[in-house]
Amino acid sequence: MAAESVLLGVANKIIGRLGSLALVEIGLLWNVKDEIRKMKKSVTAIKAVLLDAEAKQDTNAGVREWVERLKDAALDADDLLDDFSTEVLHRQLMTQNKQGKKVRIFFSKSNQLVYAHKMGRKLRKIRERLDEINDDKSKCGLIERSNPQGLVLSRVRKQTHSFILEEEVIGREEEKKTIIDLLLNINVKENVSVVPIVGIGGLGKTTLSQLVYNDKIIQNHFDLKMWVCVPDDFDVQSIVAKMVQCPTNSEMEQMQQNLRKKIEGKRYLLVLDDVWNDNKEKWLKLKSLLMGGAKGSQIIVTTRLEKVVEITRTISSFHLKGLDKDKSWLLFTRVAFENGEEPQNGDLVVIGKKIVRKCTGVPLAIRTIGSMLYFKNSEKDWLYFLNTDLLKINQQDNDISPILKLSYDHLSPHLKNCFAYCSLFPKDFQINKKTLIQLWMAQGFIQISLDESRCMEDVGEEYFMDLYWRSFFKDIEKDGYGDIEVCKMHDLFHDLAQLVAGNEYTVTNLEGEKIGETTRHVSINATNLDFTSWKISTGLADQVRKLRSFHLPFQQIDFGGCVTLDTAAYDSVISSFKRLRMLDLQGFCNKTLPDSIGSLKHLRYLDLSRNKRIEMLPSSVTSLHHLQTLKLSHCSNLKELPRDMRNLMSLRHLELDNGAISELSSLNNLTGSLIVKGLSNLHGNAISAAKLAEKPFLKSLTLSWEADRSSSDESLLEGLQPHSKLKSLTINYFGGVRFCGWLSSLSNLYKFEINGCDKLQYIPPLHQLLHLQCLTLRTLPCLEYIDSDGSEKDCCLSSSTSSSSPLFFPSLKSLELIQIPNLRGWWGRSSCQVAHLASFSCLSELCIINCPNLISLPLRPRVEQLTYHGVGERIFLQFLPPIKTTTAGGSQTHIHTTLQPSSSSLSTLRHLECSIPDLQSFPKELLENFTSLHRLTIVGCDRLKSISPILLNLSALQHLSIFCGKELDLCNDEEDGDYGMLWKELCSLRILRLLSLPKLVSLPEGLQHVTTLEDLSISVCRNLQTLSGWIGNFQSSLRRLDITKCPKLTSLPEGMCKLRSLRKLEIAGCPHLQVRCKREVGEDWH
Repeated sequence: MAAESVLLGVANKIIGRLGSLALVEIGLLWNVKDEIRKMKKSVTAIKAVLLDAEAKQDTNAGVREWVERLKDAALDADDLLDDFSTEVLHRQLMTQNKQGKKVRIFFSKSNQLVYAHKMGRKLRKIRERLDEINDDKSKCGLIERSNPQGLVLSRVRKQTHSFILEEEVIGREEEKKTIIDLLLNINVKENVSVVPIVGIGGLGKTTLSQLVYNDKIIQNHFDLKMWVCVPDDFDVQSIVAKMVQCPTNSEMEQMQQNLRKKIEGKRYLLVLDDVWNDNKEKWLKLKSLLMGGAKGSQIIVTTRLEKVVEITRTISSFHLKGLDKDKSWLLFTRVAFENGEEPQNGDLVVIGKKIVRKCTGVPLAIRTIGSMLYFKNSEKDWLYFLNTDLLKINQQDNDISPILKLSYDHLSPHLKNCFAYCSLFPKDFQINKKTLIQLWMAQGFIQISLDESRCMEDVGEEYFMDLYWRSFFKDIEKDGYGDIEVCKMHDLFHDLAQLVAGNEYTVTNLEGEKIGETTRHVSINATNLDFTSWKISTGLADQVRKLRSFHLPFQQIDFGGCVTLDTAAYDSVISSFKRLRMLDLQGFCNKTLPDSIGSLKHLRYLDLSRNKRIEMLPSSVTSLHHLQTLKLSHCSNLKELPRDMRNLMSLRHLELDNGAISELSSLNNLTGSLIVKGLSNLHGNAISAAKLAEKPFLKSLTLSWEADRSSSDESLLEGLQPHSKLKSLTINYFGGVRFCGWLSSLSNLYKFEINGCDKLQYIPPLHQLLHLQCLTLRTLPCLEYIDSDGSEKDCCLSSSTSSSSPLFFPSLKSLELIQIPNLRGWWGRSSCQVAHLASFSCLSELCIINCPNLISLPLRPRVEQLTYHGVGERIFLQFLPPIKTTTAGGSQTHIHTTLQPSSSSLSTLRHLECSIPDLQSFPKELLENFTSLHRLTIVGCDRLKSISPILLNLSALQHLSIFCGKELDLCNDEEDGDYGMLWKELCSLRILRLLSLPKLVSLPEGLQHVTTLEDLSISVCRNLQTLSGWIGNFQSSLRRLDITKCPKLTSLPEGMCKLRSLRKLEIAGCPHLQVRCKREVGEDWH
């Protein structure tokens, strides 16, 4: 179980605390120094045998009982030491505030003696428990054991590794086609048909359903699509609520009416994912509500149970099988080896294939084990895993849980704690990454050493990514920065989390259910719980006194309004949770919290968001000296915060809306992130009272106005100046014309983003922000110049007086200019010659989208990823020295850049995405140095007529996509003599995509020389008539051929028979070919 991981983490924390200077000082003051020394000695001795205890507890009842005793005592010890820590913070606060009489009383001899005696007695009792447990370890036969050979803790995945993406699904093309054929079957008689997909867990039933659900053919065929993750109890009301997107506590009659209106007369597709219900009556009740759709409506049911298939199916069911040997190995190589490719080490390949056979073709098992083995350093580690770990498990044909458990076993202790904590979330719950890290912090799972330069949030990010890379999380969604924002867990991993969490974690509805004495973390199953009359009974209060987490996952509740808890009940809940580290009360609608909240002295995380009626917080909140995270967002009636908020000495994250911003004045120790929403209706006095400039530890600040506000907001922003040490600043929907000058003073800023500022015309000089790494300007319709205040003059002057070569944005790595239709350039006054400047020396990602009037930028970057969409030709050609280009009228025009020629300026570019409607040709000078380009996408260049200049110097190109070229004729370039041989220069090309090229009649002859081609896709080329016989030249390389919507293509060449490496041939929307290639009977079926 997870006991070892919990204990190692707690043991390390206890030992660290027992040796801290603060506790030593307290020990001397209270005469408990000897007790502290003895406890540290016992815990150290116990820690030495924990690995041995982990190995023996599953088979030895005595060891298992010893571990449970130890865990309970260790957590009690941690709670007591937290009391000591609270006392230290309280002493510091009293001294700092110098509160006269209170200080004298607090430090009085009698007061200190009473408290010292009380704490000393508690310390001695826990120390005696630990001593007894330490003495009993020999009776259990426990010995000291070092880190096992199979457990590797140090290696981290490299940033450059091409980790398999969620959308990259291997080996399910044929299955997808079969399901689609079933859904499009026009011969069905029933109004609504059901297609069950059945198979064991981890085979990819949900993934296959997602592939089908998102397919373009399916999107065009159905009028309406719905996806429901079905609860285990198959509660019809909650299923209908999800379909009509209503709160689960809505009236069933009203939801039925909404469902009828939604599906009436529409051909719909409904996916019911992960069905366990074998009660036919429940199924028929749901199906009766779904009969109002148009004929041809379909329901996909995914399940592991044959009984569900019998109950639900109306036509053929689909039994999903495991991957075959080759596809299993291909998936394994993607996740287990560097760069996703089979290694040269033949012995390692042999070991790997033996391991893959143990996974029995189950993708989740293959992905999980492969991801884990990536972190192993040597052939020796792999052999140990094969011959030791795999031999221990009792593998069942229909159960991959033992293999997934192996992946858990190979986690380091801190990751085991973090994973087990995820058992508190419901299945299919969308987990917010930032919140999850804050929860881990609250429980003390994220430990940093005294000399650690990173903060807890950064270490937590590393923990999360480590679990994600090992496939413990899935279905990620990213924010605007490309960072993961939310994720989910596969239901099998959720089952594993509950297994390893043991009795320490419990999910309950608190109605007649008991909470065990060893339970420390509780999540409330709120689906059917009536909170209005909920109270903590006397018996239950005794059970919950040791709880560390009280979690209420908001997505379960789906409040149409909110829930008001009886005042006495509210107080009984709070009063019972003396040892809580985390309290989640979001969605309750009481006007205030009970004063007893102040008694939760261990509390680190408090979520009161979405409390629509709360008006104030009790002053007792300010005694929560350990509080790290306080969430008050969407508390629309919150008028003020308590006066002494400065007493929250540990506060790192605060989320709140407009009403309480003035109360920030005293929170000068605020660390981490601050998000302030709804600034539109505030006045200047409230803003200035926030005193953001006096908060030196604040790292990230987000300021948001309302998108539809009418005020200018400039005076408000002036009063929101943060401290110069701020690292990240985001501004949303600011309504002013001019941005405040204080921006240039944020000398430590590394990330700056402005979004949706409709009136903004002036931005202060940004080049003074020497540490800026990420700059995003998005949806700024009035902005013409990024620096509109003539800062080019300052820049030139500073450069002329500098003794060394000046730098222009020396740290910037990512620049995004998106949806700025009137943007013309960087500077707004007379052009400044900045050729002598070293501009954007670190820039690796440049993205310019929908900036059609952009003329120039001071750029000569060595970028790795370049994206141009909706920009003019001139800005694209800026990468060149002065050249001649032909305009649309046929005359020649000189385009001069302000840059000096640099033969290597684009030599590092790896990804270029180009969408320039006016571009007619690629100048040879632009592309002659693209020696590192791996991926080139040309999209929407409607006037482009030739690509011949780009072929000569792209020897590293692996992926070429050409989309929507109305004038592009790949074959006419054959007249240029050696053009055909130019294709031969593409000696690394693996993937070629051709889409919507109306002038494409046949493939260019030169393409036959690209003998590395593995994947060829031709779509919506409506005039394509033939494929040449030389396609057989790809006999050893081509693995995938996709031909879609090419209606004039009448036959396939004989050379197709030579494609012995072809694994997938997909033909759609080609009526002549579909007849000739019909399985078993078509003329071209061989």
